[in-house]
Amino acid sequence: MPLGTAIHNIEITLGRGGQLAIATGVVAKLIAKEGKSAKLKLPYGEIRLISKTCSATVGQVGNVGVNHKSLGRARSKCWLVKRPVVRGIVMNPVDHPHGGGEGWAPIGRKIPATPWGYPALGRTANVRHNRCFNEGSLFSSQVVVNEGTALKRLKPRARGWTYIIKRPTCHITIALKDIEFVPLDRYALRPKTKNTGWLGWLRKG
Repeated sequence: MPLGTAIHNIEITLGRGGQLAIATGVVAKLIAKEGKSAKLKLPYGEIRLISKTCSATVGQVGNVGVNHKSLGRARSKCWLVKRPVVRGIVMNPVDHPHGGGEGWAPIGRKIPATPWGYPALGRTANVRHNRCFNEGSLFSSQVVVNEGTALKRLKPRARGWTYIIKRPTCHITIALKDIEFVPLDRYALRPKTKNTGWLGWLRKG
């Protein structure tokens, strides 16, 4: 492929499929070749080295003028299956942690929060998901099923009358443990007997 070629749908890892320059109307450019790598200029200005063995498609992605199209009104956004977004700061305090106050008011917190009260931005928000656990070393140590409250909903009927629909709910709590963080001498494997169940494989020492 000669230098200066316009390409899109570029692989980062061989055989994984296109991951760069795949959006509508974008194009990347091949600007140099260095040994086993090729230097590309991506649509947003980044210069990146990619292995020569990775594949790409020559040309530019179609529908170039989509960003210049005026939708005209708010309802057109809903036709594209994009729900309206309401800021939490303009809500009531019962609807969002940022809500409430007279006129324009700050959120009243040190860090932003989600509608359910969890941290929304930064390392604090991501620490709940990035625990670096190995799925192969996890096992369920306890499973508890509790009966929850009945979910009540009002269903409209003719002439303004409504009636309540009750649906029972339940809460399932599963406690997971990582065997890598537990001393191995606490657990010993033994042959499965008749009445031990599936937890009979783990025996505290």
